[in-house]
Amino acid sequence: MCGIPCGIVTLVIGVAFVITSTIVGYVVIPDIIEDRVIDEMTLIDDTIQMERFKAVPFALNFTIRFFNISNVDDVLAGGVPIVNEVGPYTYKLYQTRDVEEMEGDIIKYRRLENFEFDPVASFPNTEDDIVTITNVAYHAVLQMAQSMFPALMALLSTALSGVFGQNNSPVIRARVRDLLFDGVPICQNPGLFGEVACIQIRGFADNVQNMVLQEDGSLTFTFLAYKDNKPSNEYVAHRGLEDPLELGKIITYNNASYLSYWVYDEVPDGDDEPGICNMINGTDSGIFPPFVDRDRSIFAINTDICRSVELRYQYDTEYEGIPVVRYSANEWFLDNDEGCFCLNVTKASGHNRENGCLLRGAAELYSCVGAFLVLSYPHFLYADFTYRNGLLGMNPVEDNHRIFVDLEPLTGTVIRAAKRAQFNIFARPVPSIGPTQNLRTTLMPVFWIEESMSLPKEFVEELTDKLLSTLHLINILLPIAVALSCLVVVIGIAIIVRYALLKKYDDGILSSSPGRSSAK
Repeated sequence: MCGIPCGIVTLVIGVAFVITSTIVGYVVIPDIIEDRVIDEMTLIDDTIQMERFKAVPFALNFTIRFFNISNVDDVLAGGVPIVNEVGPYTYKLYQTRDVEEMEGDIIKYRRLENFEFDPVASFPNTEDDIVTITNVAYHAVLQMAQSMFPALMALLSTALSGVFGQNNSPVIRARVRDLLFDGVPICQNPGLFGEVACIQIRGFADNVQNMVLQEDGSLTFTFLAYKDNKPSNEYVAHRGLEDPLELGKIITYNNASYLSYWVYDEVPDGDDEPGICNMINGTDSGIFPPFVDRDRSIFAINTDICRSVELRYQYDTEYEGIPVVRYSANEWFLDNDEGCFCLNVTKASGHNRENGCLLRGAAELYSCVGAFLVLSYPHFLYADFTYRNGLLGMNPVEDNHRIFVDLEPLTGTVIRAAKRAQFNIFARPVPSIGPTQNLRTTLMPVFWIEESMSLPKEFVEELTDKLLSTLHLINILLPIAVALSCLVVVIGIAIIVRYALLKKYDDGILSSSPGRSSAK
């Protein structure tokens, strides 16, 4: 038996193991892991991350659902609209980024999106379906004319048949493909009076992203053609080389460090400031920085609605065995508490606040799209009941209709996400325009879109095998190593204590033995 020296050696070795495994496990290895994550995620040329930044290696799902009006005659006579959701019409959305320049930590690029109809995912719906919806072009032109040329409304009423042709009505029946991409004609055969009106319409159509001037002088109105295979404005963003927490964050968009769509803050005796609503915050939503901090919001700019969107941490969950953190944009997204989002140009009696802002859950898009469109969540989720109760057919469900993103918390990889938005327009009486006189003032939903993705299985396996499984193994082995080291310490202490007790016991026996007593 080695006794106390053996116990001391064991104890020292155990303490050394504890200290070493603790330092290695909780200081050295985390630094190694952090460096590896940074190497994997930053935008370095000739890397997999850069290639996937330039071209998303799988198609996203893009769906559109129309709100079909089932009681047109009643609506035109002043009745409460009844709508039913029609769809989904599903498209494969291919996204690429055309990198124009890289210098230091800066990358400049333009986004490109291409839509491909998916007949299988859409079945039984097809692009040839006919839907009956609110005539957005009709209401937009009339309300624009009322705002710009109020004295000419009586003259305009005589020209409408030439402007809109067979679609001269507050409600339109049209083919889905025409509404989305091919176009609904305006000013095609305007006639004498119609041409006078069309001259004015062509003038403001330049600022309307959904209207395109044709070679014959006519216009076409579409919902999505402006996005399809058209390069975006220029993004300038961080590559994450100097600070990985800045990865993907937009520095400028369209050569500006602020947006210019929303109301500026007034500054006494000086130039007005862009304000919080015009701030460019976050990434372009396709990439996020690593090392996710649950205590901080994340942001993404959405150029379709001309603003940055704040998403806040909700809870931890998982996807295909990968732990993820859920962020979402809830009622605060369209609460209109930030006055600078209130343009005060979309007039609808009984549907505005006293200060001119729309009610909670709806936001003007006039300065963004050039028409009196109104943004909301699908089915008026989180919106004021004035909007939701203005018609029949709304059925908001939080999990189905809000914006969310699931991120792998270490790498910031987007695992699952959905961007959702509903586009509406006020149907209301317009002075001197006969077909509108009986309309109830109603915020009419036209359609809602969802751009979503779930990381395909092959990329889940790659992420798991390449990085997460190793980290998971380390997380298991580190506590075991520390525990075993502590066990060695305990064994060393046990040896020392046991030897000390045995020695004390032996000394006690010797001191009480008869031979020792006689000797005394």
